[in-house]
Amino acid sequence: MNKDDELSSIISEKMINTYFQPIISADGQSIYAYEALSRGPSGSILFNPINLFEQAKQQQKLFALESICRTKAIEQFTQQQLPGKLFLNISPETLLQPDHHRGFTLELINTFGISPEQIVIEITEHSPTHDYELMRRAVKHYQGEGFSIALDDLGTGYSSLRLWSEVHPDFVKIDRHFITGIEKDKVKRDFVRSIVAIARSVKSQVIAEGIETLQEYETLCEIGVDYLQGYYFAKPSPTPSRSISKSAQRIWQQVKDSREVYKDQGQVGELKQDIIAVTPDTLVEEVTALFEANEQWFSIPVIANDTPVGIINRSSLLEKLSKPFGRDLYVKRPVSQILDSQFISVERHMRLEIVSQLVVQRKRNKLQEDFIITEQGKYFGIGQVIDLLNMMTEIQIKSAKNSNPLTGLPGNFIIQDHINQLICNKKPFVVCYFDLDNFKPYNDQYGYAKGDVILLCIAQLLQKHCQPEIDFVGHVGGDDYVVVFRSSNWQNHVRAALDEFSRQCLSFYKPEHLNHNGIWAEDRFGEKRFFNLMSISVAAIDSSCSNLDSAATVSSRLSRIKAEAKSTLGNSLVAELSGSMVHLLSPQEQHSITEHSYP
Repeated sequence: MNKDDELSSIISEKMINTYFQPIISADGQSIYAYEALSRGPSGSILFNPINLFEQAKQQQKLFALESICRTKAIEQFTQQQLPGKLFLNISPETLLQPDHHRGFTLELINTFGISPEQIVIEITEHSPTHDYELMRRAVKHYQGEGFSIALDDLGTGYSSLRLWSEVHPDFVKIDRHFITGIEKDKVKRDFVRSIVAIARSVKSQVIAEGIETLQEYETLCEIGVDYLQGYYFAKPSPTPSRSISKSAQRIWQQVKDSREVYKDQGQVGELKQDIIAVTPDTLVEEVTALFEANEQWFSIPVIANDTPVGIINRSSLLEKLSKPFGRDLYVKRPVSQILDSQFISVERHMRLEIVSQLVVQRKRNKLQEDFIITEQGKYFGIGQVIDLLNMMTEIQIKSAKNSNPLTGLPGNFIIQDHINQLICNKKPFVVCYFDLDNFKPYNDQYGYAKGDVILLCIAQLLQKHCQPEIDFVGHVGGDDYVVVFRSSNWQNHVRAALDEFSRQCLSFYKPEHLNHNGIWAEDRFGEKRFFNLMSISVAAIDSSCSNLDSAATVSSRLSRIKAEAKSTLGNSLVAELSGSMVHLLSPQEQHSITEHSYP
């Protein structure tokens, strides 16, 4: 049977299989929604949805196919009594189909007893979008019927970023390309952070899709996306699970605990001002009275169902009222007619530096305006720009005083304070002490400038091979560094850093030193002797396996472990686990430098 005939048969016999994949709330506690995914008959070339919908498009049967998919999805969703919302994939092109039936989806949900508030229309792109007017029409059409809108595959596809600005969706879904390996890719983390920040300011919610590993989940939780979707939680299934795994709940709890531990290190919730919010139907004269009674207020938030929808700026309001007939025109009107809907809204756990970036990106005339702070999308308080600047300045001064001048990493005082906080709050962690071997003879032979390059290289490597949202990197001084891991795969991070250093180390030496696997130089006693190529000794201690009561105890125990690690030639990783020292690198990993081919 050819594709044309097979598609006709699928449509006439309604041979569509519906799979559901859960969308998880970022609090790790519940399933927020299910995305309905349509497939053709099993074993058919049209089982794949890309093939299926492309064939329907070619035959101008897109609406006929999508109408069956929607019907099957809603029918199965209601029959299984699945909780939360239902995401339906719909192509805007169906609006152009000659058989398009306006109001079809609304009629369908009425038949099955579902309200429009339960349905999210997920706009998909099967081909390049040049007709933005069509997209706006599609969104207006569905929003007018009471549906929410989601934009799929943000950051990829043909025109998704422009679509976001054109159609103002309720949800944006970040394409899996930016999710895969995000814990190892700073560019991807920065991209997702930027999307989250922009979404907060335009009142969109962010869904990260394609999550397949624990590390991706940990990173995205800390970045602060709203919802998560992927194989890590559940594969698409005709009969999906109604609950999320205990492991997913534990990860969110770990992130939540981390936020509590680090709450004094620059989160925007600390700037909160408890200013009374008003509703959109509040009269302007009532808001004016609030400003007159509270001279220290510069703005008043406007909320609907606890969610910010706008802000009233004192100076803007006074400007309107001071104009001829201004009071007559406005005082009896609801604030919905004069509120500023282009405000910045940020979650209370967002880092100050991210918020400051959002503030400075505003138009010059809005730089001094207040911003709204939320907690899980609900109104939490008001933040003022002057308070933001003051706190940023304090943090920067404190950081500069206690940071290493070469690498800029936190110094010994901050390291100890960080460890003490974790111990005080009973949070699990692993401390790794990185000691560079044979650095002094290299420094003496090659000069301090090249030595500084080595120290900077190690700092960058350690920052690269950790999860910056939950792990901590410090520079004790000289050639000693500390990483406090809270990520679950700390051994893999350490191995990756050591391996990369081994490779980079080859470029630091002259050919003659590489050929001899080391250099002759004076030791601390002024005697000439042979030193091997640089390597790194790592001493580790796991708080869950050790009785640690302070940073001083950690330091004392690490000294013993470090001595054991440095007794091994080449890279080493020795950990104290349940009172015993364990070598965690194989002989091949220990001698990885000498096994490379030299240039």
